[in-house]
Amino acid sequence: MSRPVIVSPGPVDVSPEALRDLPPLHHRSAAYERVVAESAAAVREALGTKRPVHFLTASGTGAMEAAIANATAPGERLLVLSCGKFGDRWAEIGAAFECEVSVLRAPDGAAVDVAAAVARIRADQPLQVAVTHVESSTGSLFPLKELAARLGPERPTVIVDAVSSFAAEELEMDAWGIDVVAGASQKALGAPAGAGFVCMGRGAMRPARRGLYYFDLRRYASEAGESATPFTPAVGTMQAIHRSLDAMRGYGFDAVRSRHRRASEAFLSACVALGFSVFPEEPSAAVQALGLPDGMRGEHLLGALSQKGFVAAGGQGALRGRILRTGFLGLYDGGTLLRLVHALSEALRDAGIAGEAALAEERMMAYSEKSRLF
Repeated sequence: MSRPVIVSPGPVDVSPEALRDLPPLHHRSAAYERVVAESAAAVREALGTKRPVHFLTASGTGAMEAAIANATAPGERLLVLSCGKFGDRWAEIGAAFECEVSVLRAPDGAAVDVAAAVARIRADQPLQVAVTHVESSTGSLFPLKELAARLGPERPTVIVDAVSSFAAEELEMDAWGIDVVAGASQKALGAPAGAGFVCMGRGAMRPARRGLYYFDLRRYASEAGESATPFTPAVGTMQAIHRSLDAMRGYGFDAVRSRHRRASEAFLSACVALGFSVFPEEPSAAVQALGLPDGMRGEHLLGALSQKGFVAAGGQGALRGRILRTGFLGLYDGGTLLRLVHALSEALRDAGIAGEAALAEERMMAYSEKSRLF
């Protein structure tokens, strides 16, 4: 029996090649230090920055917490620009660290009004602004480049959740003036979940907090630098990250991001032919969110896909049962996506819902025939 293919927003499907023949390494060995140092250099290259990168044995939320813990201080004004569940998480973390939090919230799936965001920043004068670049709950892409360009020289510290966007969407830290980026292993890095990273310079650091220990990035910088971690790391996951980043560098990060964009656009186009609708106004390349055809129940569709060997995701909270969410950042070619479109077509047909299956597969085939990244 073949294993199921994970096409959820994350953790993504990890190929056997990414994990095959990883040598056992001691976390204080020179060989492992090279893994960490080279991975940090590759992350900097992907982000267009010279700032240090620190890896954490933590999920993306852990990386977000480390960002807030080190870039804010109690009582400081933190403005969160959110368009979904994971943007809202910034507010929850900020409140936990005693920031004075305010939120500008766009409706689920709606595009963020950059002019309104800039006006709010000028009115509130926050010391920090936190955004989620790709909102995994809705598939929305935050217009980060546009926002950064309009902030001007007297700008707050900009903190970005790039858990879903890293290596899938354009993100130029130094050119855009982004101060802090948090990321994780289980999305476009195509590695197992369990490792995160924070990229930030000393200029974004606030005074050390009382009670902060594991996530104190000063400890990472002073005790380990970029070639190690002060605490026992997820060695195997870091090796998988290193292998994936090495492959991406070989192809070029621009080519990697272009592949993700083309795959997402082709898949969305195919699904529209089947009768789905694109849920977000500004869809991302990393996460696809689709409104369901009339008559299709979300739980029924997920069950049908599971029977056909695919693990996808539904909506969360108020969107439960209303949307289908996918992500395929860890997959290697378009053939898998063609099979996914075929499975969706069959699931709709079995539910008595007519869609243009031939057109959908034709649109996906056009991408699949010329797509192979790694």
